[in-house]
Amino acid sequence: MTTPAKALPFKGRQDTTHTFTINYTSGDGTNYRGQFVTKKLSIRDVAAMGVRKAQLNGGMHHDPSNPGHGVDFNTDEFNQMMAHLEIAIVSAPPWWDLNNIFDVQVMAVVWEEVVKFETSFLERTRGKKPSGGSGSGDQGTGSGNQEGTDASGTSREVVGSEVQAALEP
Repeated sequence: MTTPAKALPFKGRQDTTHTFTINYTSGDGTNYRGQFVTKKLSIRDVAAMGVRKAQLNGGMHHDPSNPGHGVDFNTDEFNQMMAHLEIAIVSAPPWWDLNNIFDVQVMAVVWEEVVKFETSFLERTRGKKPSGGSGSGDQGTGSGNQEGTDASGTSREVVGSEVQAALEP
């Protein structure tokens, strides 16, 4: 009689959380120091991030082909950053409250660390070669492509640019 094999942890698997500390002094002399924990975003997190961005944008989006309608590019990008941080950060110092922080650079310092962590997952997959075959499959390689290949081998758009932007850090 055989016994089921125990599940072994994956060797070389990257941790899905990252702890970092910032120490930033704003122009008014306020010191922002503390430890943060961020996580790799799951599929559900990415969806929640899109919903949160839409809320921050008041249900509107940036449309460069239709100026004056929706939100401007900078507001759209800023709200993307806030939504991303709200979802990705799982632990933060007590002072981390975007309703009470007035120096945008504080948010930028935290954002930089979060993005650096998330980018590290992409760097791990870019170095790998796609698994054998003719290359006609549409398997993710971490390249961030917005196009796939249909049965005839021609390119087609998989997601719109706005959705792709919401998915990327």
